[in-house]
This record gives sequence, C-alpha cells and structure tokens, in this order.
Amino acid sequence: MNALKEPDLFSPIIERLLATVVILSVIVYVLEVEYGGSAHSLEGHPFWLWMERVVAGILTIEYLARWKKGGKEYPYSRLGVIDLASVLPFWLGFIVPPAWLGLIRSMRVLRLLKLYRHSRAMRVFVHALLVSRKHLMGMFLIVFILVLFGAVGIREIERDVQPDVFGSLFNSIWWTIVTLMSVGYGDAVPVTPIGKGFAQVVMVFGVGLTAAFIGIVGSNVYTQVQKMEDEKDDNKQE
Repeated sequence: MNALKEPDLFSPIIERLLATVVILSVIVYVLEVEYGGSAHSLEGHPFWLWMERVVAGILTIEYLARWKKGGKEYPYSRLGVIDLASVLPFWLGFIVPPAWLGLIRSMRVLRLLKLYRHSRAMRVFVHALLVSRKHLMGMFLIVFILVLFGAVGIREIERDVQPDVFGSLFNSIWWTIVTLMSVGYGDAVPVTPIGKGFAQVVMVFGVGLTAAFIGIVGSNVYTQVQKMEDEKDDNKQE
C-alpha cells in the first residue's frame, strides 16, 4: 500500500466531488473579490455569501466525518490540519474584528491544500520536502547568515552615498533578500564600485543556493517516485 496516500473515507466519486467543491470554492472567492464588491466584509452580494455558506457547510461536515472515522489522532495529522484550515476562515469570520476580515477570508485559498489528498504529484513533493528537512534547515541557516552579512555589508558600503536607500538596516535586509533571490526590483541599487562588486558576490551566492535547493529536493522527489513505481510493480507481481 502506498504510504504517501491516506485511505479514502468516502467512495471515489464522493472524493472527486469534494475535490471539485474545493476548486470551485476558490474560484468563487476570486470572483467574489473581483465582482462582489466586498473583499473585506461578510455582507457581500447574497449570491457569494450563500455560495460560501454551502461550501463551508459541506467542508465542515466532511471534516467532522473524517474526525469521527480517524479518531483522536486525526486533528493532529497532516491532513487533519489541512482540512481544519479549509473551514476555519469561514467560522472565524463571525468572531474576528472587522479589520481582520479581509485577511481571514483570503485564507480560503488554503483550501487548495486539500488537493494533497487527491494529487499524487503534490504528495510526492511534500514528502520529498519532509525527507529533505535536515538539509533544508542547514540551508536556511546559511541563508540567514548570508542575509545578515549582506545587509550589514551593503549598509556600511553604501549608506554614506545613499543614506535614503541604505541608511536603515531594514532596507539593507530587503535589498539582500531581493538580490539573493535574483528578483532585482531595481528600487535599491548600489552605485559605488565596491558596492557593485559586493552585490555580484551576493548574486553568485544566491544562484548557488537556488541550485542547491533544486538539487536536494529534486533528488528526493526522484527517489520517492522510484519507490512508488517499485511498489506498483510489486503489487502487480502479487
């Protein structure tokens, strides 16, 4: 049996319908934000409001059914947390201050994580991330050190020439992260020769870290796919 997949509680048809409901609910939310005129209030157009109530009701019933079937361990499982996150924004909308409603309701997009239960590719990728967590933690520590080094370095080099741009450590951290990620917004650019040279060093480290991340995760994705293929072959032979 594939260890990456939880046994279905409902029939395959019901499971597919639930996945369809999840996708449609996110589409409805996007349309509500665009055309409902009420991205920050529960008092939107009645159509959007009732659609959300129906979807939230279906997902809440699903969550309770899976909890009853899975027992005490289900709420703390990976899929239990995902299922809870899919319905929690709706119920929080009735108790949080109005200023928080926009943020809370935007969390409905997290419902797409429920497709983890139905998507083999998503399960493989998430499992590969979990297997790689020790290596990734080491990478994040290196990134943290590089961000601090880059921020302090560029601030010391450029702050006298561009005090408005690199005068604060926060702005320097922003520049370092953007440069490491090879985004390059262009809102903060070193102008001194030393600053430009320092920026090139940061860029090279950023490219190296991206390649390392892809290599680590990609290797584990390949390993998980091979394991699943071997399990499939073993099941056929049995």
